[in-house]
Amino acid sequence: MRYWKLLVMFVLASRIVLSQEHYYFYSGKDFGSESLINPGSLIVNAGFDILQATPHTRKFADIKFGTGARNVYNNLTDPFTQIKKFGWNRFLGQEVFPTSLSLDKAQWFPNYSLHLLGGGLDARMMYEWYAFHGTPYPALFAGLTVATYHFVNEAVENAQYLGPNVDPIADIYLFDIGGALLFTSDAVAEFFSTTLHMTTWSGQPAWNPEFNTLENHGQYYVMKYRLPFAPTTSLFYHFGDNGLVGLSFLRPNNESITFSVGATQKQLRTVDVTNGARTVSVTLGWMAGIFYDRDNSLLASLIASNRINEKLRLNVYPGAIDLWGFSPGLFASIGNNNQYIAGFSIRYSPLGLAYRNKL
Repeated sequence: MRYWKLLVMFVLASRIVLSQEHYYFYSGKDFGSESLINPGSLIVNAGFDILQATPHTRKFADIKFGTGARNVYNNLTDPFTQIKKFGWNRFLGQEVFPTSLSLDKAQWFPNYSLHLLGGGLDARMMYEWYAFHGTPYPALFAGLTVATYHFVNEAVENAQYLGPNVDPIADIYLFDIGGALLFTSDAVAEFFSTTLHMTTWSGQPAWNPEFNTLENHGQYYVMKYRLPFAPTTSLFYHFGDNGLVGLSFLRPNNESITFSVGATQKQLRTVDVTNGARTVSVTLGWMAGIFYDRDNSLLASLIASNRINEKLRLNVYPGAIDLWGFSPGLFASIGNNNQYIAGFSIRYSPLGLAYRNKL
């Protein structure tokens, strides 16, 4: 249990520098992607994010969570032995410092983007969520929430592999905890919130009861930097298991339309196994997206890609349409081999319901 005790110690220590007067990443909006933010949806979106890439399965029954959790725990409780087996030079050069731009040796990139910045924003956002809803000890509950999703994420990614795995060691001990502490600073939170307009545009996760699968989930982050010579136009960056760049155009009522293109993660693959320690990399594909948001809360998106699991995905979030006084979130997607998926979500619920015609 040393991992959990360490995280609790860090969030309790960070409580002395957090301020409840500022809400940088959560303000209680009842429309768009922000209306779906809650501890449960964060754990589902971020904890199971890796299921979007093959060879991982979306079927809950096929996830080797027990095996993954035990292996991650064994590596976290004896990190120096596992790093020694992997090799300190490999660990520092691939996981910690940006020494290579090769996909097979650039595990450091998602560590900085997703774990340090994304994980740090998630920690601060959860703190603000608990504080906004009047929860006692918001830092403690935020820490426990993000600790849970980080551990679930590593266990699901580990899957059935047994042996040295330095990825969760770097992810959790260096970048997840580091990001959480970084975003306790109001100055840091203000910079990312007001200068880069960073926020989360997460998926609308839904459960399909027929095949017991998780659909339409994923933890995504966006940044917008307004151009000084064109104040209604912003440079745009969307990242998660993808990286999209584009331009965002501000319209009346603080609504924006964004056009973007980039790369996405198609498939995970093992690229090296040395001394029983493996290195995992990705195969990339193309992706393009159109986004519509209000006050930086996503209302609708249309994404096309050549992913193995998905070709086209449409999301319409709560608040975008009104159905006789009720405004659910809706989504539909087309996969390979004539797979069709559709479903809905509702505000404040961590999971919606989905239909899938076949696996």
